[in-house]
Amino acid sequence: MSSPIRYDQYGFEIVRKPPRPKASTGAILLMVGGAVHIIGVFLPWYQGSGIDTLKGMDTFAGPDGVGDLPNPGLAWLAVGAILIGLGAATYFAGRIIGIACAAVFMAIVVGGFSAILGWGAIGNEHDAGGAGDVGAGVIVGTLGILIAIAGSIQVLAKRRR
Repeated sequence: MSSPIRYDQYGFEIVRKPPRPKASTGAILLMVGGAVHIIGVFLPWYQGSGIDTLKGMDTFAGPDGVGDLPNPGLAWLAVGAILIGLGAATYFAGRIIGIACAAVFMAIVVGGFSAILGWGAIGNEHDAGGAGDVGAGVIVGTLGILIAIAGSIQVLAKRRR
C-alpha cells in the first residue's frame, strides 16, 4: 500500500528527499590515512651512521636538546585510531554532517599537530647535537595525515544530487 500523494499549499506535490549519498571513497581514504599514520610510528624516525635508530616509541631529546621527550609516537597512535574510527563511522553511517566536520577537524588540526610533534622530535635531536637524518617514519606518518585530510574533505564535499 503506497502512501497517499500530498500537496503543499500552492498545489505542488510534496516529494520525499532522496537518501543521503554514501561517501565511501572519503571514508576509505580516512581509514587508510589513519592506518598509514600508525604505520609511521613503527618505522625509523631518526637514523644515521654511528647513532641509534630512533622510532616513534623511543625517547627523543627534549626542546632545545634539554630533557627528554618520551614516546611521541603515542600521540600518533591515538590520532591514527581516531581517524580510522571516524572513517568507519562515515562508511557505515553514511554522510552525516557532524561526523564529516569532526573528521576535517581531526585530520587538519589534530593530525597536523601530531605531524609537527614528529618533526619537532627530529629537530630536538639535531639541537642536542645528533648527526642523524630524518627517517621514513615521520615522512610516512605525515603522508598519512595528508591522505586523511583529502578523505575528510571529500566526505564533507559530498552533496546530494
